Amino acid sequence: MAIAEIIRRLLAAADRDRRPLAVWRRPGGEHVEAVVGQREFAARPVFNGKPGFALARFDAPGDGPVEVIEADIVVKGSALRFAGGARLNDTPSNDAQRALLDGAARTTTPVRAGMSGRTPAITDEATYHALVADAVAAIEAGRFAKVVTSRAEPRPLPPDTDLLDLFERLAKRYPAAFVALVTRPGRDAWLVATPETLLSWRGGELRTMALAGTQIRPDVADLATVTWVDKLIEEQAIVARDIRRAFSTCGVIDYVESGPRTVRAANLVHLRSEFVVPDVAPDLAARLLGALHPTAAVCGLPKAEAAAYLREREGYDRACYAGFLGPVNMDGGTDLFVNLRTSQIIGDTLFLYVGGGIVAGSDPATEWAETVAKTRTVGAVLDT
Repeated sequence: MAIAEIIRRLLAAADRDRRPLAVWRRPGGEHVEAVVGQREFAARPVFNGKPGFALARFDAPGDGPVEVIEADIVVKGSALRFAGGARLNDTPSNDAQRALLDGAARTTTPVRAGMSGRTPAITDEATYHALVADAVAAIEAGRFAKVVTSRAEPRPLPPDTDLLDLFERLAKRYPAAFVALVTRPGRDAWLVATPETLLSWRGGELRTMALAGTQIRPDVADLATVTWVDKLIEEQAIVARDIRRAFSTCGVIDYVESGPRTVRAANLVHLRSEFVVPDVAPDLAARLLGALHPTAAVCGLPKAEAAAYLREREGYDRACYAGFLGPVNMDGGTDLFVNLRTSQIIGDTLFLYVGGGIVAGSDPATEWAETVAKTRTVGAVLDT
């Protein structure tokens, strides 16, 4: 999969013009999609307003305002459409769109990240071991059943790096992931290859999943033969129970649950259960998003107690890590993904964000090793 040359030029021209943009490839998809915004992100609820692309912080309320790139230009494969009033048109609707196309035809430059984003504090191995041990003690004391600790790790980028090249490498390497690049002009960029759907809503049907439990991928052809220890089974069961709780809170009783089953995600395997809810109106979809985010798989359970612990002890700002992102009101639906296997790029530094679920019996050294394994998803494209 490669970005068509005219689309690459368009995105480069938009970046040069300090317009926000998002480029993505859906799980199993064969073509690139993108939106180019105007000058600023909109702050709005996901299910209201124009087509676009959402990027939400970890601590953003799912049913409240989040950052959305409202689509001025929409890309699907090599096809372009242009916003004009309430419609998307096949030809430019205004002088600004025509000028951007004209600039794209003349020249191209690398897509780069801004430099004013807030860099995350870095957690070394000893400090992370201590954090996990403290979290286990809090669980044993009855404060919560599970908490998801995390850390950030910096990697330098060559000064001439084109972020579109990194996106293409990531999409090629992980065909089953949702792969995206989102730029916030002057601030930062986010590059992600996530295996986890938060919420997909189209045609009135809503889908979500409980994805948790992590092992380095075993060397077996048949995933049904993979065995799981009780700690990982319980970790995934906690996430599934939280989805059922969210449904109950929102009055949803008609749904279909399947799984859990073992699934591959890059160099790892996880346990996944899937949930389908028919006949969901937009207002109910918004309430369910608010009840699901942040998931127990990225925060913990009970959520309020786990989130309070993370604010006290984790030691850095997650920003958009473990938030959500994805196209909204596009092609008749909204597809949101948990912002995992992700990185924040500020200038010439890429910060990898990784974490793991802590339950009673978690071992600090094992949990550190799990975070190291997770850095290889996005980090792998830096070495090619």
